[in-house]
Amino acid sequence: MQKAEFLKLLQDPEVCQAIADVIKNGGKPVKAESDGGTFASLRDRFRQSFSLTSEEPASPPAKAPTKPAPAKPAPPKAAAPAKPAPPPKAPEPAAPSLEIGGGLFGDKLKFLRSHVRQATAEREAQEQAESMKAPSEAPREQYTFILERPCPVCGQKTRVVKCKSRLNAESTDIDLCIHYKDANPYLYRVWACEHCGFAADEKKFLKPLPKKTQEKLQTFLSESNLALPFMAERTPEAALSYCEMAVLFSELADPSYNRRANLYLIMAWICRYEGDSAHERAALDKAAEFLDLSLEAESYPVDSMSDTTATYLAGAVHTLRQDYDKAVRHLSRLISDRSLQTSAPNVYHKARDLWQDIKKARQ
Repeated sequence: MQKAEFLKLLQDPEVCQAIADVIKNGGKPVKAESDGGTFASLRDRFRQSFSLTSEEPASPPAKAPTKPAPAKPAPPKAAAPAKPAPPPKAPEPAAPSLEIGGGLFGDKLKFLRSHVRQATAEREAQEQAESMKAPSEAPREQYTFILERPCPVCGQKTRVVKCKSRLNAESTDIDLCIHYKDANPYLYRVWACEHCGFAADEKKFLKPLPKKTQEKLQTFLSESNLALPFMAERTPEAALSYCEMAVLFSELADPSYNRRANLYLIMAWICRYEGDSAHERAALDKAAEFLDLSLEAESYPVDSMSDTTATYLAGAVHTLRQDYDKAVRHLSRLISDRSLQTSAPNVYHKARDLWQDIKKARQ
């Protein structure tokens, strides 16, 4: 009840008389048939207006006020909804084994550790199968051989597998993937230390690392437990795990976009050998991304790759992705450079033939 209402109420003669009778009676209610329950009504209205307590017993439940006391009103319903809407959940990362090259190190580490366990189980199964192999079977070592090389991170000698150079090639794809008759050398293009877990392509593995980079990787590996067991014969799944590890270390310590693009190309070629087109496409997408970044930001040559070869590779990878606009953009740079007919005739003719194939496909 507002102050104005209360003052107006006191101007009512009946109300004033009821208050006077209460005071005369020592504060106790006056029982009068004629008042029509004026005091009881007044008391209830006081309680409703100011939440006053009284020594009088509470009114029967049937006559109790059903609304809360306005002196301390409950906050409006709009201000206090039943339950606030929970904040939107962050999207769950896709399985790194399917989405090749996941971005967060935590997800990659979880993925790689699972493959460490898987590789260990595969190694045990392989050793068991080797022990049961018939003597008449041809030794697999005819295509590979084992070397010992020092790890550029921990310094310990580790065993690595290298393919023999004399393999029978059957065909070459437009992105320079060579199909061999007898073996798949791309399974062994990444070397890994069996002691600490560092992985890189052969050329990077054989080069000494800067001191700060070495210390950074040593600290990281000491906390990560990523060492894979040595496998003289790799499965495609194990080879992809090594490539994923090489990508991770490249992100940590190697600023080269070109080397990262090459790792994804190797992954795409491994998947192509296995007929896994979905994972091949995922790897090609990442290879194209890093080739574009490399051509924009890096100086060439990178290792033994020239900018001419990198530009052709970018055009070829975009062609396989059916992104013909980007493919033509790269290939046109090569075709318009007439000097390449002398300095790099093979790349020039490949680029011209591929550009013509794209033109026919668009007609």
